[in-house]
Amino acid sequence: MTAKELWSSRTAFLFAAIGAAVGFGNIWRFPALAYEYGGGAFFVPYALALTFVGIPMLVLEIAMGQHRRTGDVGCFGDMMHERLRGIGLSSVLCGFFVTAYYVPLIAWVTRAFFESFGRMKDDWEDINGNDATAYFYDRVIGMSTLDGDDVRPTRIVWTNVFYLFVVWSIIGTCLAFGIKWTGRIAYVTMGLPIVLLVFFFARAVTLPGASVGIHAYIGQWDLSVLRDRPDVWSTAVTQIFFSLGVTFGVMTAFGSHCPRDAPARDNSIIIALANSFFSFVSGFAVFGVLGYLKQYQEDDDANFDDIVQSGPALLFGAYPAALSTVPGGLYWVRFLFFNLFLLGIDSAFALTEGVVSVLKDSALGATASHRTIVCGTVSFGFMAGLLYVTDSGLFFLDVIDFYVNFVMLLVGFVKTFSAGWIYGMTDQIEALGSKVVLAYIGTTFGSVMVASCIWFGMDADTALAGFVVLCLCHGAGMYYCDILLVERVEMHPGRGWTLPMIRRELMLGNVLKLKDELEGTVGPLSYGWAVLIKHFIPPTLLVLFFNLACAKNTDGQSDFGHFAGYEPWPFQILGISAVIVVVLVFVVGAVRPRYYDVLVSNRGRRGGDDDELSSSDAAEVAAITAAGYKNAADTDSEHSSSSSSSSKGGGSGNGNGNGNVN
Repeated sequence: MTAKELWSSRTAFLFAAIGAAVGFGNIWRFPALAYEYGGGAFFVPYALALTFVGIPMLVLEIAMGQHRRTGDVGCFGDMMHERLRGIGLSSVLCGFFVTAYYVPLIAWVTRAFFESFGRMKDDWEDINGNDATAYFYDRVIGMSTLDGDDVRPTRIVWTNVFYLFVVWSIIGTCLAFGIKWTGRIAYVTMGLPIVLLVFFFARAVTLPGASVGIHAYIGQWDLSVLRDRPDVWSTAVTQIFFSLGVTFGVMTAFGSHCPRDAPARDNSIIIALANSFFSFVSGFAVFGVLGYLKQYQEDDDANFDDIVQSGPALLFGAYPAALSTVPGGLYWVRFLFFNLFLLGIDSAFALTEGVVSVLKDSALGATASHRTIVCGTVSFGFMAGLLYVTDSGLFFLDVIDFYVNFVMLLVGFVKTFSAGWIYGMTDQIEALGSKVVLAYIGTTFGSVMVASCIWFGMDADTALAGFVVLCLCHGAGMYYCDILLVERVEMHPGRGWTLPMIRRELMLGNVLKLKDELEGTVGPLSYGWAVLIKHFIPPTLLVLFFNLACAKNTDGQSDFGHFAGYEPWPFQILGISAVIVVVLVFVVGAVRPRYYDVLVSNRGRRGGDDDELSSSDAAEVAAITAAGYKNAADTDSEHSSSSSSSSKGGGSGNGNGNGNVN
């Protein structure tokens, strides 16, 4: 088994990770959400979600991958329990589902870019937003052959198959040379969009009418939204949740290629803040142009709601249509499509790397080369993407995206529940007894589930009633737990326990041990992080899951199984099947953990045990420590052959894990 390859530098890792987080949603979803939910008022729940959900989860994933030097499957199977390997596999599977429809989206962008040099030059003369959207839907996606309300597929759009093949080929080529080259490529694929964003921002804010659009984006602060529209809180959390890319297995895989003593907390904060800053600035670039479009149409009475749309209609309709009307308009449209390609390809790299990392850390990694694994992953991804290059591709994307988002809340809950509650549970039971440990779990989550049923299962305004029930259930449960703890103290008087001491052990003992274990390698983690991982994030995600599960459409039907009114076959059935597969993968791992033994190599089982280093790896550690992060890259290259030969004798692949991050 060869040693784990490291990033070429800390900067390369940060660029790649930021590129993984920043994507289409930063441009087409975030600004539209801010406008919809009270302008600047949306930043209140958004900032809270970033601070209390997004960053702690990002720290958890990067720190675990970095500490164990493996992906999600190995981390949860080794650190938590072998029955939890299915959690890691479920998250990576969700990431693959996203990749399957994300790459076709990049293919559409690529086609639009090249068509801007051909037919689009004539068709986009003085075009408006609706016509631009129609052009993209009918011409680029190929939806013109659909029959009215029947949106089931009628054909494969072969031109899009070609572009899908091109994009997957680019992804495979870039990943085939290893993580070092992926990081170096990220300098371009993430660095250039930052430069282009500056140009888009500068052009947008100097256009006539830009101030009108910017005022609609952030100038108004309708704080009543925070009270009158409670869904703004769940929307902010899900935006952060999915924008950062947590629970897809991506950040764990990226972290596994960092030196073990890299500052995981600092890196996570940089990644999260950079992602949010990109979204914030993109809002000015988008709404400045939309304000200009409103003035250009010479309709002062026009409602901004008619211009501002979320999703492809904004990104491929109103926004490029507005850009096409400014001086040098078609060049700005081309820059937009090129920028979108770079943003998309970065995220595709990361999502694909999550799958590749799991396969490389498995027994397959001992027999197949890196390029073989990449080629197989890319080929399978291309075949899965054929569903989205039919004339119904956009509808399949819409449906699968909804159901993946639905199940990802559940995956996120299980991941944080495992880290905050399952880790160290055996020691807790041994010290405190199983009855009180299980009673505390039931108290915490049972009260949340009962309250959620009241909040989301009834049509009346039950917010206050739900909180009252939550407090009563939780209070009664904690009273019972205290009774059990007092009995435990009285049973073992010689241990010197007090009630506050043993209560703290029950509430935080195990997660603080997780914090201590991670701090031994990845640097300092705050006490507050441990509290959030155990007591805030899992209940919050559980509430959001219930909220989405109980959501209803305009006809009063549950969104689950009736999303957006799509036909049961093939749309709803495919979406529900994706959910079932993800849940089944987790259940199989919990019931039959040995089925997933093949996914964990010897290195994955041992993680980062420095006492098992081979001689060549030990020499490499010394070189890394002396020379720093940059020299680690050179050392890895120089010793790759010797590491490979020595590791065949069972040496651990942890030799790269002690470089300094400068």
